[in-house]
Amino acid sequence: MRKKAIGGIIVGVLVILICLVFIFTKNNNSQVRQQNSKSQVGIEIKKNKHRNSVSVTKINNDQDNKYTTDQWMLMGYMAYAYDNYVHSRHISNNAEMVTDVKEDLDTGDLKASRESTNSYTLTNKFGSVGVTVQTDTVKVTGDGETITAKSELKNKFGTYADKIKAMTQNIGKTKVNKDSSSSSNTKIPDFSVKQLAILAGFARGGKDWVKGCIKNTNKLKDNDLVGTMCMGYNSKNDNYYIDGHGDGTTVVTFKQEGNMLVTKHNDLTGDSVGSSPMVTKRIPLQQLVSKYYSTEAEKQEVDTLAKELLDKKQYDAKVKSLSN
Repeated sequence: MRKKAIGGIIVGVLVILICLVFIFTKNNNSQVRQQNSKSQVGIEIKKNKHRNSVSVTKINNDQDNKYTTDQWMLMGYMAYAYDNYVHSRHISNNAEMVTDVKEDLDTGDLKASRESTNSYTLTNKFGSVGVTVQTDTVKVTGDGETITAKSELKNKFGTYADKIKAMTQNIGKTKVNKDSSSSSNTKIPDFSVKQLAILAGFARGGKDWVKGCIKNTNKLKDNDLVGTMCMGYNSKNDNYYIDGHGDGTTVVTFKQEGNMLVTKHNDLTGDSVGSSPMVTKRIPLQQLVSKYYSTEAEKQEVDTLAKELLDKKQYDAKVKSLSN
């Protein structure tokens, strides 16, 4: 009887142990499933956050149409010229930049002209740059290219949109100034290369400099006729040039592009010629005609100087004859 009781107790204990093992295993499986479920939700959230963090660089049509092409042009120019204004005008923020550019347009120190539906030329005393308004960017071209996204321009200058819009009206007035209005209907002559050389020289150093370099009879020095001007062609750069045979500032390259005369020269603003930058200018031929080729006396002056201007071959021959 006692043996049967002990056997029953042992069986009961085994049953209890089996039940405990079953319950423990079931709870563990449930916890594992819950942890896996949480881990999967965490991955999805992370992915969603990553997708939402992608920045959009293109500007939509509604935003693009909010500003005129003239406004985009001015914003692109201001972004390009900002550092120059910081150094020369000591501005410290975008608001001051807008104010200073407006002043320059009002006074005529900065002049803007539209070349096509989306391209412009801006000119000040330091030279000229071209500005092209593109689909999502604004490109400024001088010695190199500076391209700024419209989205960035909107962030920088969108606050001043009304003021910039008013400035575009001033651009329209700038294009019709005293120099150009009297000859706006005058056809641009078909200038020869030597005539363009004279006009490039006038624009660079003035009439007296050009006339002095052409008419002087300086003696030979170091295989150069110092101070005597000649005209040549650089096939490597596809540019013509005039050379006054002084220092590096007396060399001016020039090239006609449509109704523009593009010139380039050293502006001698550094400590020496070698450390000074080259300045590129895009000058409307209509402006040069109005200033230097309107009256009969002006035409005769330019034409006479063009005939007297030596080309490189003539100049070299003169140097050789004086060397003998």
